[in-house]
Amino acid sequence: MVDKINVGIIGMGKMGILHTGILNSLNGANVKGVAEKQDLILKPIRQLLPSIGTYNDYLDMIKKEDLDLIYITTPTSFHTNIALDCLDHSIPFFVEKPLGISVDDCRPLIESVRKKPVINMIGYSKRFVDTFKKAKEIIDSGVLGELIYFNSSMYVSQLFSKGKGWRYKKEASGGGVLSTLAAHLVDLLVWFFGDVSLVEGHTKSYYSKDVEDFVHAYLLFEGGLGGYLDTSWSVRNYRLPEIKIEVHGEKGMLVVTDDYVKIYTDEEARWKNYYKQDLYAGVDFDLGGPEYTREDKHMIESVSQKKATGLDIFEGFKVQKVVDGIYKSALTNSAVESDEL
Repeated sequence: MVDKINVGIIGMGKMGILHTGILNSLNGANVKGVAEKQDLILKPIRQLLPSIGTYNDYLDMIKKEDLDLIYITTPTSFHTNIALDCLDHSIPFFVEKPLGISVDDCRPLIESVRKKPVINMIGYSKRFVDTFKKAKEIIDSGVLGELIYFNSSMYVSQLFSKGKGWRYKKEASGGGVLSTLAAHLVDLLVWFFGDVSLVEGHTKSYYSKDVEDFVHAYLLFEGGLGGYLDTSWSVRNYRLPEIKIEVHGEKGMLVVTDDYVKIYTDEEARWKNYYKQDLYAGVDFDLGGPEYTREDKHMIESVSQKKATGLDIFEGFKVQKVVDGIYKSALTNSAVESDEL
């Protein structure tokens, strides 16, 4: 086991800054360098954190710093190429979600990691939220019996005019609300229910020119469970992103959000509620939400103990295939099966 994991961070936008703050607070981590093209962003880092190396070119950072782990927090279009460079240097990496801009973009990385494995992780942080962890536990317990139907949504009040920045450009982001926001919801559904066998999707662009603002999709899982996903970043009265998943089974139903889990079973004939305050286990340092600290701690411990993470890029690739399948279905106005994903 290594005492301190030396970390390099590529991309100092919102998520890069968030992970830097968390990692600097963890006993097992040491941020050695950051890479960012814009000097305007690097200048305050040099002033506030003079012990950290700052670079305009991430390859210079990789060559000059003795790094045990790299965080990739750039716009989506850069994810896979940077990860391949990490692989070339045999450095474990963490990549923010989504994995890439498309299945074709991700495939070379997937094939390379299969041939030359390194410890890796993708940032689907919702798996570390207490309520979703509890929902997963309940679903896996079988208390709901055979699963029959689900309904799910993710909304936020974010966009009510033309958006500015890379997230609203398809070549940089891969897509709109589905790719950059609701990929979190797709990941939870895949985590809960397994692999997807068929998707049918519809999208609508209203405020955006290049990407979608609204998505409605039907997902059929290999186990036979089917249901709906609905998402938009242009729905009013959602100050923060909000996920809601309803699961209906032969013996009861479950409702889970970021804030609570509610379960009804026919046997007990009543609702049982678990609120996030009841489930909260605490974290070493909370910046932006406890799930981010748990995510980073899991990554650091995995590298330190030289063991695989529970959320690698192969999980991210499953999500990418579903997202691509929804886009393809919306474009062709027909269902897309798993062998096409």
